[in-house]
Amino acid sequence: MRVAILIITFLFSTLAHAESLFAFSNEPGIHPVGVRYVKQYDRSRSYTPQRNMLKRVFFSEPQRGRPIQTVIWYPSEKGGQPIKFDEYLKLVGWETDFDRSPREQTQVVNDWLRMVTDGKRKRQVESERRKEMRAIRDAVPKTGKFPVVIYAPSINNTTFENADTAEFLASHGYIVIAAPTIGETSRWIKRDLKHAELQADDIRFLIDYARTLPQADMTRLAVAGFSWGGLSNVLAASKDDRIKALVCIDGAVRYYNSIVMQARYAVPEKLKTPLLFLAQGPASMETNIRLKEDMSGSFISRMINADVYLLTMYPMEHQHFGSSYIRLDDAAEYKEYTPEEVSFAYSLGARYILNFLNGYLKNDPAGRAYLTNRPVANGAAPHALRMETMPAKGKR
Repeated sequence: MRVAILIITFLFSTLAHAESLFAFSNEPGIHPVGVRYVKQYDRSRSYTPQRNMLKRVFFSEPQRGRPIQTVIWYPSEKGGQPIKFDEYLKLVGWETDFDRSPREQTQVVNDWLRMVTDGKRKRQVESERRKEMRAIRDAVPKTGKFPVVIYAPSINNTTFENADTAEFLASHGYIVIAAPTIGETSRWIKRDLKHAELQADDIRFLIDYARTLPQADMTRLAVAGFSWGGLSNVLAASKDDRIKALVCIDGAVRYYNSIVMQARYAVPEKLKTPLLFLAQGPASMETNIRLKEDMSGSFISRMINADVYLLTMYPMEHQHFGSSYIRLDDAAEYKEYTPEEVSFAYSLGARYILNFLNGYLKNDPAGRAYLTNRPVANGAAPHALRMETMPAKGKR
């Protein structure tokens, strides 16, 4: 009987593992990780969804300001039970409305999951919701000062889209702070300069918030952004010299050159902030033409007065740079590279981010050396990654 139970347990655990497309292979750092959520409003800016406009006009409902759902990962003391991925998913339920009832929040989460998965893969989704993460809710912060990383998500997306990397960085002694990408009057934004600057203002709001945290070392500040967030963070750095390092995770600054060029203040030759850019495998010219990619110029190639690292990751498609999307992805969509290869490449990308931050925020020579190693020396498979290093003009 005992043997039968063991066999059944093994089969169920194997099945649960097989259903998951994502495995984070990096060992954590020395710090336990805490996570907490803060409901904030930027009262210098308005946010009035159209459905609430009548309430404001006829019932004099007060304007609360722009809602900034804030998630903070941080080095913590030991103790507590790690959260499940489901807790991150539940953040979707109150991103723009902090007063939704539990029932309303559940409906919003379910609608979001249907959108992300096309209403399919329910068994996979339920399995992922039960997966244990590394962070412990409201853990006691560790005493000390730690560098800060503001995280800007992709277009119309969530604080937790790269929770695995955020937890990883926090375990290595960083505070990571994120807010969702939301529009001016609704959850959704548009692909234009106005909405990129909207997110850039959110970044600066979070920087100001970080100054209130006893753990935060504001002399060591970076901003990381995925996709659309990897355009907004460049705009923010062009105006804010508190930002000492930039990470663009397949950032839109590379793909929307005409938009960033509209921001007259964002002059690449004047930007001295070191940049790590993680790029997806290059598409064919025919694909670029079909997708109408903006090939009118290159902002990052004109950053001649900053150290720039361009890491091309051939196993990665754009969506693979968000670990939450790999978790909920369709296994049938993986053609040339396997889910295991994509997960490993994602994990390598997180290591590059850590070493870049160590090199430029902690002045760690080993971190900078890691960046200039051949990728195979850092654990990459041959021909899977390619690093191009473009040092600032005075270092060439």
